[in-house]
Amino acid sequence: MLRINTQTDKLHPQPAHSVSQHRRQRITSPPNGPQTQSQANAGTEPMKALITANFSDESLTRLTDELGMDVEYLPIADRDGRLPEDELQAHLRDTEVLIVGYEGIPEHLLDEADALQIIACARGGPDANVDIDAATEREIPVLYAPGRNAVSVADFTWGEILSLMRNIAHGHHLLHTGTYTGDARADAAGGGSREDVTWGMGNDSPYVQLKGPELAGKTVGIIGMGAVGREVAKRAQGFDVDLLGFDPYIDADAMAEHKTEKTELDELLRESDIVTVHVPVTDSTRGLIGGDEFEMMKESAYFINNARGAIIDQEALIDQLQSGGIRGAALDVYDMEPIPEDHPLLDFDNVVTTPHLAGAAEEVIDRHSEMLVDDIEAVLNDSDPTHVANEESLS
Repeated sequence: MLRINTQTDKLHPQPAHSVSQHRRQRITSPPNGPQTQSQANAGTEPMKALITANFSDESLTRLTDELGMDVEYLPIADRDGRLPEDELQAHLRDTEVLIVGYEGIPEHLLDEADALQIIACARGGPDANVDIDAATEREIPVLYAPGRNAVSVADFTWGEILSLMRNIAHGHHLLHTGTYTGDARADAAGGGSREDVTWGMGNDSPYVQLKGPELAGKTVGIIGMGAVGREVAKRAQGFDVDLLGFDPYIDADAMAEHKTEKTELDELLRESDIVTVHVPVTDSTRGLIGGDEFEMMKESAYFINNARGAIIDQEALIDQLQSGGIRGAALDVYDMEPIPEDHPLLDFDNVVTTPHLAGAAEEVIDRHSEMLVDDIEAVLNDSDPTHVANEESLS
C-alpha cells in the first residue's frame, strides 16, 4: 500500500466535485504538521483514520495537512459493493477515526475496535448502518451529514414532476423506439411568410397524444418538511404553485417561512394536484401511504416518491395506476432494488422510473466531506460538533 508524505507529494488537483485519485492509499501528514488538542495531550503520534466513503480531495488534505492524520482511503467508488466485514474488521483494529459510507458497523465490530474514538457517517441517517446505542455505550460519538443531498434531491424532484406531467421522458422513449419518427418535412404548414415546421396536429400526433398540464395554479403537497422538503418548497416559488405541507414535527410558522400551508395528511392528499414524499423510514412512516391514502387522491393527481420504497405500499400504487385512480407517478425508489426487468411499474406509459438517482449529484461528496471534517475537527478540539447522533457520548 502506497504511503504518501504530503510534505513532498501533493494531491493531484481535480474539480471540486471529484472523488480523490488516491484510492486504496495511505496518506500521511507532514512530519512537523499541526496537532489537534487531543494529539497535543496524548503525544505526537498521528491519529489513524480509515475512510470507506467517497471523499473529496480538499477534505482528505484537511485531514492530513491540517489535522495531522494518517489516512487510509478505501472509497466505495473502487468497489462493487460494501467492504467485506472480515476486511473491515482487520482495518478497524488500529483505527481511531472511522469515516464510513455504507458498511454496517454493528456491536460485534465495535468490540474489536479498541482504538476507535470517532465514527463519522457520510449519510443523513447513520442509524441505517451504525449501531448507535453500542457506540454510545463505548463513548464513541457518531457524526453524520444531514441534508448533504437535500439540494440534489429537490432538483431531481422538480425534474421528475416536469418530466411526468409534460411527458418528457415518455416522448424521449417514443422517439428512440421509432413511434414518432418518419419522413421529414421542411415546412409543414406552408402559405405564410414564416416557416412553421411541426410534427403534425392530428389526433395521433405527439402534440395531441403527449399534451400535459401546466404547473401554474396547481397545488403541490409536500409530505415531510425537513431539509429536502424545504428545498422542494424553495424551488416551487418560480412555478406559481400553491404549497401544502404535512409534517408533525414542523409547526405552521416554520412552514409559512417557506410559503407552505401546514395541513393534515388526509387534507393534503385530497387537495393536492401533485404529492411528493420526503420522509425517512421510521416506525411511524413505514407504509405511510397505502391503499386508503391513494384512494383519497384526485384522479388527476400525480404521485412522486424519491424518499424510500418502504414509505408506500407499492402494490397499492400499482392497483391505483391500473384502475386510473391517479394520473401518473414518478419513482426513484422501490420495495426492492434493483427492480426486475419484468416489473409491472415498467409497463406504464404514465410512470417515470429512475434507478435511485435523486441524491447522485456531483456536489454531494464535497458537501458531506466538508461537514464531517468540520465536526471531526470540533470533537478533537473539545468543541461541540454540529451534527452528532449521540450527544451523550460527548459528556
